[in-house]
Amino acid sequence: MRDTNRLADLECFLAVVEEGSFSGAAARRRMSPSAVSKMMARLEARLNATLIRRTTRRLQITDEGQRFAEAARRVLAQLDQAEREAGCGLVAGTVRLATSSAYANHILAPILPDLLAQHPDLDLELLIGDGVTDLSGQPVDLAVRAGPLPDSSLRARSLGRSELIEVRAPGAPEQRLGFAYARRDPIWNHDTPRIRASDGNTIAILAAHGCGISRSGRFVVAEALRDGRLVEVPGSKPAWEEFHVIYLGTARTLPARIAAVIDHLVLHGRVDRTAKAPA
Repeated sequence: MRDTNRLADLECFLAVVEEGSFSGAAARRRMSPSAVSKMMARLEARLNATLIRRTTRRLQITDEGQRFAEAARRVLAQLDQAEREAGCGLVAGTVRLATSSAYANHILAPILPDLLAQHPDLDLELLIGDGVTDLSGQPVDLAVRAGPLPDSSLRARSLGRSELIEVRAPGAPEQRLGFAYARRDPIWNHDTPRIRASDGNTIAILAAHGCGISRSGRFVVAEALRDGRLVEVPGSKPAWEEFHVIYLGTARTLPARIAAVIDHLVLHGRVDRTAKAPA
């Protein structure tokens, strides 16, 4: 009989990875920072591997830690799915998911075939737009949103941090492109752009056609950077934006169809697969 709670170790380690600190993980797990630190030390000793490098200023997740985090997410997602299917039956019905065009085109679309093949009785309805959706006031089951989370009754699972970079087409003018509405996160604040749009994916496409400089998530412009349609603007200040899948209710009471989509997004739909976010 094992004398360690390996499930708690996995959940605590993932909290450290996603929060970037022992104190943040402790607040999420309702533990003390010293208890989190001791748990991580025991986990590393059991695995005989260094998962986290500790400095006086920050934590850094090692390559071994990154690989272990990916494996841990798979284990927890599979466990959640097994428990739900045992108690709630098969995954079937329609899930209405609100998300941005950028996420839908560059992250969601490539991972949907596997989800639909895994659950033949599952249907998806995608509601595309950058505006914030009120889950309590509309027939929406889930939403993928970027930026700070509002204080509310909504639950959230992290989809990683997107690196924001400034890009333009070779030879494009210095004029800026930007959003036609105010964003909550101050990282988007700058002088009023000459060309504005309500959709981040459109802004990136405008930049690729030589309309000016766009600040975009790296995952949105990765392909255009690879084929030379866009280049990074030198000297731009680095920034990062949080992504979450948000929903109402608790994981234990969610219908199986909704929980299956959440698990798939958390496992395969992270926005930091093209670049590692800082620990």
